[in-house]
Amino acid sequence: MTLNIDTILFPTDFSDVAEGAFAHAAHLALRYHATIHVFNVVAPDGGDTSNPMDFLPVEPAADTDADEPAAQHVEVQTATQERGTVPVVYTQTDSTSPSEAIINYADEKDMDLVVMGTHGRKGMDRLLSGSVSEEVVRGAPCPVFTVLPSADEGSVPTISRVLAPVDLSEQSDMVVHHAAALSDAYAAPLDLLHVVEEAAYPSAYGLDPLTPSLPNVQDRAREALETLAGRLDLRTDPVNVHVLAGYAARDIVEFAQEHEVDLIVMATHGRTGLDRFLIGSVAEKVVRRAPCPVFTLKSFGKSLLPESETQESE
Repeated sequence: MTLNIDTILFPTDFSDVAEGAFAHAAHLALRYHATIHVFNVVAPDGGDTSNPMDFLPVEPAADTDADEPAAQHVEVQTATQERGTVPVVYTQTDSTSPSEAIINYADEKDMDLVVMGTHGRKGMDRLLSGSVSEEVVRGAPCPVFTVLPSADEGSVPTISRVLAPVDLSEQSDMVVHHAAALSDAYAAPLDLLHVVEEAAYPSAYGLDPLTPSLPNVQDRAREALETLAGRLDLRTDPVNVHVLAGYAARDIVEFAQEHEVDLIVMATHGRTGLDRFLIGSVAEKVVRRAPCPVFTLKSFGKSLLPESETQESE
């Protein structure tokens, strides 16, 4: 399975967490022959002394249009310890809102994917703060891959297990196919998870406050997950399916912790109107609390699947 990724936006503040995220951007760029756009946001009054682009070992390309900087081929080491050469474009902009600048760039340049660190340094621009990454997840027109800082300084954990939580809506096929492609990209096994939400009733109803989900509901959910798994053609291990009864955001995070998941792939619910609030109920909480990177897709946003796979999943 594969993904259509031609351009990757990599917002950075040049902190250690940014370097870890770049290793994943490099891995995907090398695999899919994509160009990485390294993007930095500085405050308008920052001045030259605070310009982090000065620290990049990059010479200006000759005869380059300032609006369309030329790609430079850079040797990289990826999250899987591969080495190779990928095209990189360096861009910097002034803005008081890093998240808005990132979203606007992704929209204007029609980026296929944003790969960014989260919880980086909290200096003047706060480019990689948790709040900025959450806003990008909410507002970006394309999938977003958020990467946490490594527990071991200087190391970049690879991805050895991929988890795809799905709500069994009509968009679940899209999520599962993206997760399967990423599991192939990292040669990692894939787990599918559905959480049957437990019904909670006010005590005035005279019922058990937490009514257990009916067994047949969980059985039907497992059958649905097995059907989704059966549509995949993976080069890695067989797909494992899991059904839990509880609360989605909490149980997704706990499952990832208990099973040492290295990447979560899941959908959000858009960015306008009522949908803007729905992301906070599950996906945004997972992004905020997950012990590993999270790859989020808009339910009705840009798909990275080849057209043939998109048609098969409809």
